[in-house]
Amino acid sequence: MKSFFSSNFLRLISGTALAVLSFFATAFAERKDQKMARDMAKVAEELISSIGQSPSARLCYEFKSERRQNWHFFPNWSGRTGIPLNQLSSSQRALVMNLLNLLLSSEGFADQEKVRLIHGVRKDLQAPDNPRHLYYISIFGTPSFESSWGWRMEGHHLSFNCTLVEGKYFSVTPSFWGASPVRVNMGEYRGLEVFEKECSLSLALVHSFTDGQKREASANSDNGPDAVSRVFRDDFLDQPGIAFVQLNESQRSILQELIFLFAKKYRPEIIEQIESRRKILDPSLLRFSYLYSQRGGYVSYFCIVSSEYLIEFDNQGGNHIHAAWRDFDGDFGRDLIGEHLESERQALH
Repeated sequence: MKSFFSSNFLRLISGTALAVLSFFATAFAERKDQKMARDMAKVAEELISSIGQSPSARLCYEFKSERRQNWHFFPNWSGRTGIPLNQLSSSQRALVMNLLNLLLSSEGFADQEKVRLIHGVRKDLQAPDNPRHLYYISIFGTPSFESSWGWRMEGHHLSFNCTLVEGKYFSVTPSFWGASPVRVNMGEYRGLEVFEKECSLSLALVHSFTDGQKREASANSDNGPDAVSRVFRDDFLDQPGIAFVQLNESQRSILQELIFLFAKKYRPEIIEQIESRRKILDPSLLRFSYLYSQRGGYVSYFCIVSSEYLIEFDNQGGNHIHAAWRDFDGDFGRDLIGEHLESERQALH
């Protein structure tokens, strides 16, 4: 009896301890993303204060401004908001890098550094007008932990759009990454390359397909991602593609890794928060389609569509990539803002 009691007692204590640890681990994770939101607001406030509020500053815009949802990856787009890095002091540029560090994972931060460097290596890297400095920072609304605001940094082949609804709920789409070229073949930075994993994983997945799977997954378009404020699921759900459930275990693993390459460019605390609202990998409606370059031996285009998200990867020519991660309902925090407005409306009745 004593042995039985002790055994059950230990199991009870172990179970309770695990439950307590799980509770505190969850609470700690929640605190980390909330701390990140607070830190982001503080850094943005410091940047605003350092630049000032003069009409020519061009840093700040109303949160409700239509410009918040106007983005592009062209280098000299006439509609671009914000101030370029080359017009900021070294301390102000450091604040912008702090914002990026709070948004991006270490891999994501390194990737954006590589993209900007690739675009600048053909010119004097120290020159103020070097292309790697021609990326613009904008802030929309008043940085706060209580009210909605957002910020964007974008330029040639990059556009990061971070929205914080009620100051604490993150949206990180539209998320655009690209490069031309994708690798440097000469000079001091020879061997510098981006998108290696995206290219190798998509190629491995396609090479694993049977002839029947290849026919099922064949795309009928290679337009690539567009710089539009919103994408609509109805435009993609009827397009061809092979369903996740039609893949074998190994193929599913490759596709899952490919999907999370895009999410893992962002801080894990932010992605965990987003995943708690809506799963990034939803196998029920998930489909993959692609086009393959027989001449070049690479995947020239792939599209991943789920019930909630769209990923497009365009590699026409083999050395010029456009890639985007979109949220059908939640780009620019659109879904969260709608929920917030609805709760306010109900509170008034």
